[in-house]
Amino acid sequence: MSRDQPPHGVPADASAVTAVTAGMPAQPARRSLLQTLRRAHVRVASISMAAVGLALLLAAVLALRTYANNHLELVARSIAYSVEAAVVFNDRVAIMEQLAVIAQRESLREAELRDQAGHVLARYALADRQRADALLEAAGEPLGRLLMPAPTVAPVLDRGRQIGEVRLRGDGAVFARFLATAAAGIALCLVCAGLGLRLLSRRIQRDIVEPVDALIAMTHRARAQRGGMQRAPASQIAEFHALGEDFNALLTEIEMQQAQLAQENRSLTHLANHDSLTGLYNRAYFSRRLARILQDAQIQGGNIAVLYMDNDRFKEINDHYGHAVGDLLLIEVATRIRAQLREGDIVARLGGDEFAVLLAPVHHPQDALRIADKINAAVALPLSERHERIVPSVSIGIALYPEHGQTADQLLRAADRAMYEAKKSGRGTSRLFEGAYVVSDISEL
Repeated sequence: MSRDQPPHGVPADASAVTAVTAGMPAQPARRSLLQTLRRAHVRVASISMAAVGLALLLAAVLALRTYANNHLELVARSIAYSVEAAVVFNDRVAIMEQLAVIAQRESLREAELRDQAGHVLARYALADRQRADALLEAAGEPLGRLLMPAPTVAPVLDRGRQIGEVRLRGDGAVFARFLATAAAGIALCLVCAGLGLRLLSRRIQRDIVEPVDALIAMTHRARAQRGGMQRAPASQIAEFHALGEDFNALLTEIEMQQAQLAQENRSLTHLANHDSLTGLYNRAYFSRRLARILQDAQIQGGNIAVLYMDNDRFKEINDHYGHAVGDLLLIEVATRIRAQLREGDIVARLGGDEFAVLLAPVHHPQDALRIADKINAAVALPLSERHERIVPSVSIGIALYPEHGQTADQLLRAADRAMYEAKKSGRGTSRLFEGAYVVSDISEL
């Protein structure tokens, strides 16, 4: 596809295209790099060939003119020497024969012999050429008059005394033939130059245009894929290689920044959804997750249990042993709670020393009570060897969907109320919310 053609996906309807492009300025037609280089080379080569050809042609014409003048002078002297005796005896027939023989042999256009008084003794004019030479004949006469406007004159001498003179004009067809040959040679050189330029353009395309096209294609892929480990290929041209290396370094830096940004986003997402002390989910995430699972349960059916937990005597432990021990207790309790749950269950720290657990699905209320008992048993162990006198415990309130609430707030309030009822019963107990009262034993259900 040409770069000036519309990309895939653009509507083909002419009316739609007209509506989209209405009022927009027309984009100028842009040539490719290869076309630009070709035109530049053609211009440079054409001007250079024309200048060199014209200079050589002018030099050759001047050299040919000098040679022709010298040659005509030699021919004129030869004719003057040959007809000396015939002029002395006024033998016009002999003069004409000798003049015609030499003029035909030397391809003269005109030859004329005059006596001392200026009377014409003999005259020769070139006969009409064949039809094939008509064009050269027509061009030769003006060329001959242009390059050799004056006739070549040589005296006829007898014992040192001038008795006549020879006047000659060369055939301009020689110049016409030379110019035609030179023009053909220049045309042949231009053809050879064109073939050379074609080969040169292919080499330019391989050495310059193809690396540029590869770099352009790579930039398009990098822009579309946001990096995607795209790299510019190596080039034999130093400037292109340096450009590719700089672009690769830029892509590497962009990828590093993207990776750092993704890491920061993950960290921010983790901080937004997790408690910084225990690593559990926080209240906001727990509420969103509970609301989403409730929506699924309302559509698909199923039971859900929410466990609301509060650490017993946490304020006393925190005040007596210090905040560091209090934080250690919260971390240990969170770890023990997490260990008693299924992989799909969610546990969160709601704030302070309060925790919540989302059990989904729950097939029977006894399952929620059983998990609460396991949590109480796991939590009720000495904190550590250094703090073996500290034995944590939690009070747990349980609320079920759909019996105890239809929304996340309703379930949390019900579980919180059940948790306060459990605290009244003593440390490390659990209670299930049931309307206006709370049951404490599975047999009561």
